[in-house]
Amino acid sequence: MRSMLRVIPVFVLVVVLACAVLVGQTPAVSKPTVLGTGAFTAFVENMDRSLAFYRDAFGMEVPALPASGERAYNQANPQLFAMFDIAGSKERHQSARFTGTRVTVELMEIQNVPFKTINMRVQDPGNATLELIVGNLDAALARAVKANATIETPGGKPVKFTNGSRSILIRDIDRRLIELTESESEGNPLTGGILDMRLMITVSDMDETKRAYRDVLGFTFDGETAFAPDASMRALTGLPSAQVRRSNAQAPGSTLWIEFVEFKGVDRTPLRMKIQDRGAARLQVRVQDVDVMVDAMKAAGFKVHSVGGVAVPIPPNLKGALVADPNGFFLTPYAPCTGCAPTIGAAPAR
Repeated sequence: MRSMLRVIPVFVLVVVLACAVLVGQTPAVSKPTVLGTGAFTAFVENMDRSLAFYRDAFGMEVPALPASGERAYNQANPQLFAMFDIAGSKERHQSARFTGTRVTVELMEIQNVPFKTINMRVQDPGNATLELIVGNLDAALARAVKANATIETPGGKPVKFTNGSRSILIRDIDRRLIELTESESEGNPLTGGILDMRLMITVSDMDETKRAYRDVLGFTFDGETAFAPDASMRALTGLPSAQVRRSNAQAPGSTLWIEFVEFKGVDRTPLRMKIQDRGAARLQVRVQDVDVMVDAMKAAGFKVHSVGGVAVPIPPNLKGALVADPNGFFLTPYAPCTGCAPTIGAAPAR
């Protein structure tokens, strides 16, 4: 027994030294890490028309039209088209911004490839509703209606929620759902200007969604509710038999709040879209290592739409992928790269 006691420490020392050598020789395995969020993009029929709506309805800043009366399409970008799987298309994109806030909506138009026009309903998994927080709901609503927004909430009047906020659902010029919310906590200036922006994403299964966004993307969740016959939500949506449960989420390094909502007691049709479909939307997600993140997303059941099922280099210095979450909502994980994305017959694109 004593001889064994003398041998064991030597053996342990040898193993420790061997492991140290191996650690020194083998690079550490990178973990999927989200660093923040980027633009929310709405895919539209006509970018110029949509930009004019966001300018007129909400006072958002957009670049002036050129003398031709139409903003130009971008030079063909094979790498960007590979990321979106839209070979042979033409595209243009531009952002509308609200001065003094972080509110930015990117509008993108894709032509020359087959597409569908999606009938967007608030209860359908994969639907993304833009929520704009405004200082004065009545003033904001009047301006939006003047710009040809249509009111979705039955009766055409705002609905008051138990937390003191008032909201109304409208549709923009592309029939995308927008929730205008006046929040007591945000103050109540006399203008109808936008103060902040959130997203509401309708999900098929809250538990599955939480696992995907928490375990793979590192989102934090807060304020989950159980299914309940919410009278205010029923009045807002016009779904009199709906029960809903909600959960708020935020990505690491991001100030954007996302409200995940699951409906039951109503008919639901999961949205299965391509990115060029009118009504599609995506959120950019900035990550540490895009290849590691895409592999982790695929392993967790996300669907990669990019050509080859991998992240694609995009000039001048990015690498990204188009990925659908378990509900069919699109995410674009991306990361900077050095020398990975040489331009191939195209101008740099974001």
